[in-house]
Amino acid sequence: MSEELELDVDVDQLLGQLENYATKGLDALGKAKQEIVALETRNTELSERVIQLEKNIEALGTRLTEALENPVEAELLSRSDSLMVMIKETLGVSKPSETAKTNLPTASELDKLNPQQRLDYWIKTYPRSFMPGQPQPLKIGIHEDLLAAEGGDMKKIRRALASYVKVPRYLRCMKTGAVRLDLKGNNAGFVSKEEADFAAEHLQKLEANKKQREALKKKQLIEQQENLDSNRLKNKLTALVEMNKR
Repeated sequence: MSEELELDVDVDQLLGQLENYATKGLDALGKAKQEIVALETRNTELSERVIQLEKNIEALGTRLTEALENPVEAELLSRSDSLMVMIKETLGVSKPSETAKTNLPTASELDKLNPQQRLDYWIKTYPRSFMPGQPQPLKIGIHEDLLAAEGGDMKKIRRALASYVKVPRYLRCMKTGAVRLDLKGNNAGFVSKEEADFAAEHLQKLEANKKQREALKKKQLIEQQENLDSNRLKNKLTALVEMNKR
């Protein structure tokens, strides 16, 4: 009789395990189906992007051919930064701002932003001009254009602008003959040799200061480690002395 009871228990346990495995299998199957649907959707999106990219590349080839037939545009495109602007525009990497005029912040609202927030606003509003990832020289007097377009406090505009033009990445793009851009991303002149030299000198100072800060930080870390090692040694010696006293 006891053997029959044990057999019934074993069968129940086995059925329970099988039911658990079946539930887990169905869950895994459901997740796999969801992933397949997501991958199919993603594949469709990528296919559409490839088709659009091929069209953009074809348009770029046509635009470059037409530009090279024009002596003025051909001279401008001999500069790598100007050529990059055309490539970005044609491939759809850099597009004109689509900010709705009705939703533009007021001058007083912009003045309440800190320099970085103001710069972030410019990056979104003037994407053909403010490109922190790969900056290009800005038009001389662009702070006046920003004041005319947005109003507000000139000092705050200058402060926000400084956070963009006084960093190493921007200073490195200040090469002799580099194309300057206005707020619409159009050619607004070229960088002179004097301006390029000034930017290079400022960049050297920034890099020298950076090295000094890094050297000081390294020295402080070494001193901290030496103090830590010294304290550990003192603690060990103190512990040994205490042990010998016992």
